[in-house]
Amino acid sequence: MAEEDPGPVVQRLILGNRARELRERAGLGLEAANSALRWYRGKLSKIETGRISPSPKDTEALLKLCNVIGAEAEDIRRLAAASRRYAAPERVADSGRDYVAFERVASTIDMVYPEVPGLLQTMEYARAQLMWSPVILGSEVMGMAAAREERGERLRASSTRTRLILGEEALYRQVGGNGVLRRQLERVLDFSRLPHVAIRVMPFQSGAAPGLSCPFTLLYIEAAKAHIVYAETLTGADYIKTPGAYSLVLEQMWERSLSDEDTRSLLQDRIRDIAD
Repeated sequence: MAEEDPGPVVQRLILGNRARELRERAGLGLEAANSALRWYRGKLSKIETGRISPSPKDTEALLKLCNVIGAEAEDIRRLAAASRRYAAPERVADSGRDYVAFERVASTIDMVYPEVPGLLQTMEYARAQLMWSPVILGSEVMGMAAAREERGERLRASSTRTRLILGEEALYRQVGGNGVLRRQLERVLDFSRLPHVAIRVMPFQSGAAPGLSCPFTLLYIEAAKAHIVYAETLTGADYIKTPGAYSLVLEQMWERSLSDEDTRSLLQDRIRDIAD
């Protein structure tokens, strides 16, 4: 869902990659550089991984340490300033704010879920799911549910290559009742027909499916040359930048799931079986 301005969250990732490159080019180890800068332990690591933005003073100290001058230094200053900008609030739980920013600019999105993920949810289905959250206020549910449906419409209008592996249980779990579930599956079927979206159901008879017990989204952000795994917990979320195991599980499950065509046939059959 690439946009011209990737936003401050993604700019932090890009800056972090550049900061690491500058440090390594200067022949400095992470701990040695952090000590030379007289920063608290772990601060440089947080900058390099995009968790925080450096202040103007910190930026100048880093440029001096790595002996960066001229046009390259100006480029780093502009990037650091962009990473410190205010990000408009999203109608999501606090733990998901960075995720939505990543999702907007992702080049590819791969998902493994036992229920329909937020990106493809109808507002009704989202509301029925969110109302049981232990960390979301009742007054926030409708706004967050509407935002999930809006995110799906952005995906529809984009060219972002997206894959979803959906556990077969999602076709049966009564989230919101029969009518809500049927309309949700109709939406999933509709998305599966888009040229840039591929959806496969992992059937019960396929056996063990580790990704369904630990659902996740794997994003690739071309602008930052970064892979990010987003994994929700009951009260928060983890952002993982070593995607190896997740990529392996995803590809294995993709091959073991129903084909795109068989998935659409199963969805159509299930939709016919559900009565309001």
